[in-house]
Amino acid sequence: MNIWLKEISTEDGIEFCNCLLELAHYQDAYARPVPSDFTAEEYEDFKEARVRLFNGIPERNIPKINTYWVMANEKPIGYATLKHEVDINKPGGHFGCCLLKEYQNKGIGSIVSYELSKIAAREIGLEAVIFTSKNENVQSQKSVEKMGGELIDIHDGYHFYRVNIKDQIEERGRTKW
Repeated sequence: MNIWLKEISTEDGIEFCNCLLELAHYQDAYARPVPSDFTAEEYEDFKEARVRLFNGIPERNIPKINTYWVMANEKPIGYATLKHEVDINKPGGHFGCCLLKEYQNKGIGSIVSYELSKIAAREIGLEAVIFTSKNENVQSQKSVEKMGGELIDIHDGYHFYRVNIKDQIEERGRTKW
C-alpha cells in the first residue's frame, strides 16, 4: 500500500467528500476534521475555505494551514493538516491527522507525521514541531516519543511534546520513525 499526501483542491470529487462524511461521525470531536453534522452540501465551501488557508488567505483569524488528504494508492483514507503557527498554551499542535477506522493502528500516522515533517522543515523552515495528545491517548504518546518527542508540559487534559524535526531529517535523510 502506497501512502502519500495530496494537497486539498477545489477539484476534489465525491470520494473525498465521502471520506469527510465518515470522519465526521467519529467520537473524538477534537480529532474530527469537520463537525458531526457536516453535510455533503457544505463540501464545496469546505474545500474553498481550506484552499484559501493553504494559500495563506486569512479566514476568521486562523493562521495559515496546509490541508492534505491521506491517500492509500489512489483512495482517500484520511485527512491531515500542518499548522504554520501554534499556541503552546492550547491543545492542537503543528500536525493533525484523522484516518478512517480501518486504517488506524497500522503505522500510517507515523508515515503522515514523517511526510508533514519534511514539508514543515523544507518548505516552511520549522526546526521543531509541537504535538499534543489527550492524557488518555497512550498510543499517541508512545508514537510521539518514538519520534524523539520531548514531553514539555501537561495541562488542560493534554500532553505537549516538542519534536526536533530539522536535525533528524538532515542527519538521517529519513527519521527513525
